[in-house]
Amino acid sequence: MDVGYRRVIGVGLASFFLFGLVAGCRTTAPHLPSQSAEAAPRPTERLHALLLNGGSRQAINYRSHLENLKGLVAELEGAGVPRDRISVFSSDGTAPEADLAVRDAPSHDDAWLLPQQVRRWFRPVQYVNSTLEGYRLRPARQAALEQWFLKEGSELGAGDTLLLYVTDHGNLNPEDRWENTIALWGEELNVSAFRAMLALLDPEVRVVMLMSQCYSGAFARAILPESNVMLPTGKVCGYFAATASRPAYGCYPENRGKDGVGYSFRFLEALGPLGSFPETNRRVLVTDRTPDVPHLSSDYYLRELLRERGKEAGLELTEYADSFLESAWRDRAAWEPEIRLLDRVGNTFGSFSPRSLAELDTQATVLPEFSAQLNTYAGRWKSALLDLQRENLRRFLEVEPEWTEQLTRDKVAALDDDGRRALSTKLLAALGAYSRADEARYARMLELKRKADDASGARYRAEVRLGVVLRMRMLLRQIAGRTYLAEEGTPEERRGWQDLRDCEELMLDATPAVASASDLDPPEAYPPLAEEQRVVESVTPAWMGIRYRQLTEAEHAERGTHVGAVKVVTIYEEHPASKQLRVGDIVIGPPDAPFEEPHHLREWTMRSEIGTPTALGIIRDGQRQTVALELAPFPLQMPALPGPPKVGSVAPELSVDLYRGGTKLAVGKPRLLYFWATWCLICKNALPEILAYGEANDIEIVAITDEEVGTLSTFFETFDEPFPTVIAIDLDRASFVDYGVSGIPTFVLVDGDGVVQHYQSGYRRDTGLRIDGWTWSDPRKEAQADPAADPS
Repeated sequence: MDVGYRRVIGVGLASFFLFGLVAGCRTTAPHLPSQSAEAAPRPTERLHALLLNGGSRQAINYRSHLENLKGLVAELEGAGVPRDRISVFSSDGTAPEADLAVRDAPSHDDAWLLPQQVRRWFRPVQYVNSTLEGYRLRPARQAALEQWFLKEGSELGAGDTLLLYVTDHGNLNPEDRWENTIALWGEELNVSAFRAMLALLDPEVRVVMLMSQCYSGAFARAILPESNVMLPTGKVCGYFAATASRPAYGCYPENRGKDGVGYSFRFLEALGPLGSFPETNRRVLVTDRTPDVPHLSSDYYLRELLRERGKEAGLELTEYADSFLESAWRDRAAWEPEIRLLDRVGNTFGSFSPRSLAELDTQATVLPEFSAQLNTYAGRWKSALLDLQRENLRRFLEVEPEWTEQLTRDKVAALDDDGRRALSTKLLAALGAYSRADEARYARMLELKRKADDASGARYRAEVRLGVVLRMRMLLRQIAGRTYLAEEGTPEERRGWQDLRDCEELMLDATPAVASASDLDPPEAYPPLAEEQRVVESVTPAWMGIRYRQLTEAEHAERGTHVGAVKVVTIYEEHPASKQLRVGDIVIGPPDAPFEEPHHLREWTMRSEIGTPTALGIIRDGQRQTVALELAPFPLQMPALPGPPKVGSVAPELSVDLYRGGTKLAVGKPRLLYFWATWCLICKNALPEILAYGEANDIEIVAITDEEVGTLSTFFETFDEPFPTVIAIDLDRASFVDYGVSGIPTFVLVDGDGVVQHYQSGYRRDTGLRIDGWTWSDPRKEAQADPAADPS
């Protein structure tokens, strides 16, 4: 079998680097505790904190900002940081004027029957003064911040750490996103001005940023010297809720002014039991159910390094980074914690777990379009609902004219809070009864509301899913960047990364209640992608109906193709490509204009005219030919956004090469698909049971991996335990994607008719295979329970 060319350089060096031996060994003499040894200092002994909520202005200075300040203050005080080392800047400071916007939640189930404008009469925004018990709030203005750096900040020196927290609004600078701003009270603070403030500190002071505002990733630039040379100082690092080009959770209408959501809330929630900032960030990656993209300054550094070095090599970031991912996966066992984190993120949000950046490109392109289309649909449903709400209210006032005089904006505004609540309760009782009396119109209103809510909810979930794609992309770039450093990085680049990681290792508790984010209970799973299918039927971009991968350099050289040529790895049979293309075809572009750039095919497809046959050059079985391909509207039913197949659905076709166990899989035979890897210990723990299941039920076990022939051959030279006879290789990961594999091991039971009967991700010895009707007694447990049992 032709396994193609794979990058293999530097594996030994990568393993050496990954285990911490960077730019010279760091050794620590063993320390034995003794009764006379002094207690270790608290990790917060020299920690200072500057907390900032600018608020911008009264109307959008939400209560959630103040709650976040309170939450972090509680964590810091609980960790032993005294109040005199915590400085809080919030809105207008101690000025007596009300500066904080609060609004009660709707308290009546029928409130939705009123048009939104009328509902607001009964829920006006209330303004109160910001206070934080035990603290003097300082004004969130640039002059006040500069004064702090010149006075309190000047007292900090080597060995001190400054935690700089921002829970606030942030603004995008459309001309230069690396000069985005933090909203202060009536002012804005851009990246350059922020760096100038940091420059007032002793250069040996460690600064750890924790920022949750929109577009906060721009402030990762502060890790670099003013010259922006890609060598961080190592004394400034940070954690960010969003990239430099994306809004954070608070900028989405679903979250505006809400408490208990988003990056800050989830970070503080996990910080208590974990005590460690890095572990807390890992937890937030799976618990933050908003569009946030949590990332670190070291992630930014590695991405920019890869971008710069790729540019020097004449390669786009994705292609350049994927070449290092190929190298990293040569020793997957060394990356098991990172792979497990990818799997947890994918499994939580109903997505497959990627192993290359190219695998995420389609989702990163499609999801924003999906969100925009759903937003349009939601707007239409809302407009229709508003029209019917107004008509229903008009008819109600005709029947109940005594309400006409009471139901005016001025009359409602003249009431106090208790009066508004009483009037609202009485009105909604009458309006609800009237509305339900007309069953047909009420059913229409319910249907319009449901569709508006469904479209809005799906649009928001699409934004969350895009955020998850970007989180996984960040994790993959981190792996690629670390592999680059190990194989090709300069000593200065390695030291710069290590210094950043050291800076990011902020602890509030040296002995936390929970040592690792993975030890906490898994969060509730996100709704699967399949549930979004009912929301819309189609979108306008043209679609070819294929999934593809870029060719390797060796494949280009062998076929004489341009850089943009791609290999078809999946075809969706219900769409036009299935009539003209086959899996394995090389698509080279229109006959007179071959694709010259990576992913040119996707751009060409999306811009082409729908329904008009177009000539496309391909290579099939080594022969160049031309096919006439008719493109269709892009379907929002999500075939390009794979998730696990539903039980009872037709199983996707397997696109694999057999390593052993025959030359092809038998048709019409029931089988248990077992997605595994040589480095996966849990996969090996599952072997006795899956083999027993196959033997007891006369079902073929097909072990599927995305590793190469050489890796398998090396593994089986030393692995002598029973193993499934049939082993398949899926180098293109087509079946991993089609079956929505978000972690390994994954088990899929397919009957003789090709229908999925069971789907399971993960394995535990105490629960085993959770297949209906199957029970199994693990002999390993019995051996442990019986001391006299034969240990062999």
